[in-house]
Amino acid sequence: MFWKRTIPSIIVAAVGVIMLLSWFIPHAPFDELEIHATQWYDIIASFAMILGALNLLKLQGRKVVKRQKGWVYSLAAVLAFFMTLTFGFMIKGGFYPNLESPGDNPEAVYVYIAEATNNDLEDTRSIYSDPDEKGEQILLHKAVVSKKAAKKAIGELEALGATVSLGELQWGSHVQGQKTYYRWIFYSFFTPLSATMFALLAFFVASASYRAFKIRNAEATVLLVSGILIMLGRVPLGAYLTAWTQKIAWLSWLHLPTIQEWLYQYPNAAGARAIMIGIGLGIVGTSLRIILGIEKSFMGGD
Repeated sequence: MFWKRTIPSIIVAAVGVIMLLSWFIPHAPFDELEIHATQWYDIIASFAMILGALNLLKLQGRKVVKRQKGWVYSLAAVLAFFMTLTFGFMIKGGFYPNLESPGDNPEAVYVYIAEATNNDLEDTRSIYSDPDEKGEQILLHKAVVSKKAAKKAIGELEALGATVSLGELQWGSHVQGQKTYYRWIFYSFFTPLSATMFALLAFFVASASYRAFKIRNAEATVLLVSGILIMLGRVPLGAYLTAWTQKIAWLSWLHLPTIQEWLYQYPNAAGARAIMIGIGLGIVGTSLRIILGIEKSFMGGD
């Protein structure tokens, strides 16, 4: 019990007090504690992500092995996990033709680059004609995935008289590269699936809004009227319906976009700040309970 409860409580209390004092002592070593704490957090979070991934494989793999209900979806999750892991750490792609010199027929080379990258011919010509600009920027931005495709583009550019070498994105930068395997998975699978999920959530939001906007008391009435005014003020229909108020000076405040902006900037901002103050007080209270050893739920206690 001593090692499971007392020692962790002492460590948490000591770290909490030290971090609290660091906000009031702007001198070494306290002035850099926040930076170090952030780095510690990133390290711990990395190990937590590894444990989470292993737990995902364990749970989903068990469903696949035992052929439990929905095991096909678990199989898809496991395969997607290993596919993303492979393209993230083993096969990156991101090969591209790096133009070193346009040669004796630069105009034909610029036309080829503009067509291959869907870029404007004038912009392409100005970038490659300016010695202060890196000519590879356009082709790097439109990097092809495979080495075979990059070599094909190099052959076509060399046929036009250009001097071209094979470029390759470095490990790490391939995650942000425009046309790597990793980004292909992200934009071809994850992004459409996320958009589908949010599109489905719209129906749940509509259902929840209907239940929330039912007029049961004065507060619900205020919520309903405010919601309608903000929604109408955000769409062109609201501006169109109240456009006539702009022609009469003393009625201009009835313009729906003006009303919704006022609601958003004042009552909404006031409510949001009150909520944030409440959250801040809750954080202070919870932090003090943890530092003083009153709150032990983070250690698995009751």
